Amino acid sequence: ALDQSAIVAITDQTGRIIHVNDKFCQISRYSREELLGSNHRILNSGFHDAEFFRSMWKCIAGGKVWEGEIKNRAKDGSFYWVNTTIVPFLNEEKKPYQYVAIRYEITQRKAAEEATRVYAARLEASNRELQDFASVAAHDLQEPLRKILGFGDRLQSAASGALNDQSRDYLDRMLSSAKRMRRLIEDLLTFSRVNAKARSFQATPLNAVLAEVLSDLELRIEQSGAAVDVGELPTVEADASQMHQLFQNLLGNSLKFHREGVAPRVEVRGRVRGDLAEITVRDNGIGFDEKYLDRIFTIFQRLHGRHEYEGTGVGLAVCRRIVERHGGSLVAASRPGEGAAFTVILPRRAGAELT
Repeated sequence: ALDQSAIVAITDQTGRIIHVNDKFCQISRYSREELLGSNHRILNSGFHDAEFFRSMWKCIAGGKVWEGEIKNRAKDGSFYWVNTTIVPFLNEEKKPYQYVAIRYEITQRKAAEEATRVYAARLEASNRELQDFASVAAHDLQEPLRKILGFGDRLQSAASGALNDQSRDYLDRMLSSAKRMRRLIEDLLTFSRVNAKARSFQATPLNAVLAEVLSDLELRIEQSGAAVDVGELPTVEADASQMHQLFQNLLGNSLKFHREGVAPRVEVRGRVRGDLAEITVRDNGIGFDEKYLDRIFTIFQRLHGRHEYEGTGVGLAVCRRIVERHGGSLVAASRPGEGAAFTVILPRRAGAELT
């Protein structure tokens, strides 16, 4: 069975081929007569440098098994990849007298890996260009917008008395729209900078982050009569400034989307599951229908009109982007009128993967 599925060759201690199976001949396109007595250099593709083979020979000449992936060239000039295990056979003096090489072709796997690598590189470049475009476009839009707001404010202050009711209404609408546009631009810049302006990961106590967030939201908490209960939270390796932004957005939403006549109640709880940290922000607000789960994390998407609740529809998109930059996930659960729960799952150590 091994002889049928594997590519097998045996060489003497100098590397001269003394046996090959049919599979070896088939993939290399060489006849058995051409291979016997020759060296494996006959298959050298030029892909690996001299140090690669020196390291391999040092390993097997020392009596140790070597494993690795090698790109070979067949007689017809085509290339193929093999996963190779070379086992030295030792004499009574513990010196190798021959080597058995067992190989399995992995050409298709390597081609798929290369295609994935190229696709990922193109995607990264595309994302970088999109971030740069968003940042530049938003920055360039700010200057003319400042002038609209500046001259609009001057006109409102200096000539308001000379305007009739309809003209004052037009001016108010213009300034209101310009201010809303400014918020959109600022949020777009925030979204585009999640990766571009990112800092390195460091040990970040999330209780300390939440303490700062509650301090920043103190006035809103007082005005809404909210109660915020934060439990014991874990420490994670993260960008502390982005953790602040993440939880300020989540808590800010809990304060914003509260039911009329009902004071907001927000609970923040954390737990550790192996290498993962799980933090849930739960509230008693208006909630939402879970059929809109994908929509709430899409930039500029809103479930409510701007006259009902302020905002631009960027906050949760920023949250998801921050969490994904940290190798984590952000999920939500809710029912209309029964509040919402947003759960952040993060690796406790930078570079770890979710399982």
